[in-house]
Amino acid sequence: MASINSVEWRSICEKFTNAQRLTETESRNDPENDPFRSKYKARECLREIYCSLKSFEAGDGEEDTGGDNCEQRPTDQPVDGQREDAFSQGLSGDSPAGMRAAKLGAVEYYLGVNHVDTEELPAGQEHLMNCLKMLDRCRVSSENVSLFIHVRNQLGILWAGRDETETAHGFLETAESIYQRYMKEDGRPPTDMTEYFSTEENLLTHQERIKR
Repeated sequence: MASINSVEWRSICEKFTNAQRLTETESRNDPENDPFRSKYKARECLREIYCSLKSFEAGDGEEDTGGDNCEQRPTDQPVDGQREDAFSQGLSGDSPAGMRAAKLGAVEYYLGVNHVDTEELPAGQEHLMNCLKMLDRCRVSSENVSLFIHVRNQLGILWAGRDETETAHGFLETAESIYQRYMKEDGRPPTDMTEYFSTEENLLTHQERIKR
């Protein structure tokens, strides 16, 4: 993975900032005859980020299963919920491999939300489930607990919109359970998901994390 202050990493951070701006600000001004124009542009930024992360992974000699790096996604998606040993087993959240999984999972999360926002629910669900599979490699920690919770909340909302109450409840209940256990066993202000794509000088302070 590229160093946090490298030119390549700064380029990724700029693309992420641009995707956030397009999603949260520019999309409000999209014309009625092209209501998702900015979100489609944001999607392209996110796809480029995913490809760059996979490229860094291959360049670093990390595990790779072959094929098109930009399109590799986890398989064998979990139906719901959380491993019983998620707080004790898996990659450490602050390890290089753990951070890599969280960053790839975060891109999948943002792509999932993007597709849901543009009313492409099956594709949104696929990306969100891919995020879950990425996180299944990791144990819950301050570095990734926000992502563990947010992706399940989004899946809960998605299934609730389909009137699949039991499935929705399962995701939302698991998200709450993770939150409650994390606060009991750790309680530190967690890493904000936007920090996965921040340069060193833009990382949040301890007080900013508490506020968020």
